[in-house]
Amino acid sequence: MRVSDSQIFGGVLDNLQQIRQKMVDTENQISSSKKIVQPSDDPTTFGQIIGDKQTLAMISQRLRNIQFGGQRLSAADTVLGNVSQSLTRIKELAVQLASDTNTASDRATGALEVKQILAQLQQAANTDVGGQNLFAGTATHGRATGVSITPPTTVTSGSNDTLTVSVDGTTSGTITVTAGSYATGAALASQVQTQINADATLKAAGKSVTVTFDTDHLVIASNSSGGSSTVQVTGGSAVGSLGLNGGSVTNGALPFALRAVTSAGAGNTGGALISQGSVSDSNAATFDDYVIKFSGASTFDVYDVSKPVSVSVAGANTGGAVASDAGVIDSSKVKLDTYTIQFTSASQYSVIDATTGATLSSGNAYTSGANIDFDGLRVNLIDGTNGGPQSGDSFSVSLGAQKVAASQTYTSGSAITFDGLQMSIKNGTAAPAAGDLFRVQTGIQYQGNSGQQAIEVGDNQTIKTNLPGNQVFSGSAIDLFAAVKGLANALTGNYQGGISQANADADTATNQVVSAQGEVGALSNRLTATTSTLTQFQGLVTANLSNKQDTDVVQAISQLQQQQLALQATAQVASEMFNDSLLQFLK
Repeated sequence: MRVSDSQIFGGVLDNLQQIRQKMVDTENQISSSKKIVQPSDDPTTFGQIIGDKQTLAMISQRLRNIQFGGQRLSAADTVLGNVSQSLTRIKELAVQLASDTNTASDRATGALEVKQILAQLQQAANTDVGGQNLFAGTATHGRATGVSITPPTTVTSGSNDTLTVSVDGTTSGTITVTAGSYATGAALASQVQTQINADATLKAAGKSVTVTFDTDHLVIASNSSGGSSTVQVTGGSAVGSLGLNGGSVTNGALPFALRAVTSAGAGNTGGALISQGSVSDSNAATFDDYVIKFSGASTFDVYDVSKPVSVSVAGANTGGAVASDAGVIDSSKVKLDTYTIQFTSASQYSVIDATTGATLSSGNAYTSGANIDFDGLRVNLIDGTNGGPQSGDSFSVSLGAQKVAASQTYTSGSAITFDGLQMSIKNGTAAPAAGDLFRVQTGIQYQGNSGQQAIEVGDNQTIKTNLPGNQVFSGSAIDLFAAVKGLANALTGNYQGGISQANADADTATNQVVSAQGEVGALSNRLTATTSTLTQFQGLVTANLSNKQDTDVVQAISQLQQQQLALQATAQVASEMFNDSLLQFLK
């Protein structure tokens, strides 16, 4: 078979071109440090490289997640450590001021420190990291909280079946609650939620609520979040039966908000209604509780009832019993009246409201040191050095409430403000009557939810990075804020029994916080262990990826040198072939 010169030269040129291409590829590998840069280099390996890079990107994202979650948990641990220290100081004050060596003035001074600690605790509970609250769950919602009701609740058409509510600033039309008997609070809440969310005005504005029954009262929460998230019950015939003729309103600006809970006295003879209370100036709030008392249909006074209860021994007493302690135990029941504990025998007594002349209880068995409770007050009488009480002995009891606003003119629906609190009273079935009482109790309320903020650390694996505030601060064991406020009120009221209770409550609150700290620590440890695992895996994948795509520079240079020699040799062969060819002869 004849081989032409053109075939020979074509083959040589092809070889030269291939060698040059290999040199270019090798030079690219050396300059880029990558031996596979495109699918044509090695389709199978290129696909594996893409997979490894995706795995590394996923690992990097999970490590960033862990870093963020670790920062949140670290901040939570610091906050809870500070809270534990504050509770330790609370306990120290409770132990110190429970001693009989302290005067009422000493305890009132201690109450000022306790209130400052309470404000510090609220500030700690509202800590945020990167604009996200540590203890809010997943969102904060403004809400309207009602007063206590006891199901079953009956709603009657045309009688007590309407509501008007404002949600995030939008006021509803007339909402009609379906008539019927609601056996449980949950059933009632579900019906109220359905009817509110069906309101055309609210729907058109994109507003909606979630209604729950919390222990003994309704809570209507806006489904929006943040400072503009609010709910307020503004009217309707159902407010009384639903427990919404009082209570509090708060917005969703903070996880833990100051609140003012209002309620009407059960013995009121007038027909006035009180709105839900709010805090208008948190800097002026005192954490004390109050009573609004009408001296007539058009005037009222405001009293601070977080004050001492005095017990006076009648001068005609023949027995030896003395008062050992007294204080306010439930400010939602105080009446500002004067009372008499009247002994009908050495072992029995009656409690009489000296202001109204009504007998509150009779035939009560006397035990030295036992609690005598009535109208939100508690008195302890004990046998003295001269023995116990005798028939005919009496003790006068009164609350030393402080008047903070005197002879205020009543205008139906006008705002009533004092000590940073705000509410209004308006005529209902009638105007208020002389002697009518409306109560205001302050406190701190959780505005968040029970939601968990979790980060992804593996396929179908997440780790939570938060503890909701209703677990840590207002948890199942104790409401930390209510406990600390209880100590402040007991100190202000010079009530030794309340101080002792606060001492025990401080232990419970500390255990609750320490338990939360333990959970935070466990979560942090898990994140640390997960980081170690992911980092090791990241190293393995990186090494594997390097083996697949990275250039062995020494080997590549050696190959390039060999390719250069091959190019030179091939070029030389081509030159010799040209010299011996017919083309050279014809030349």
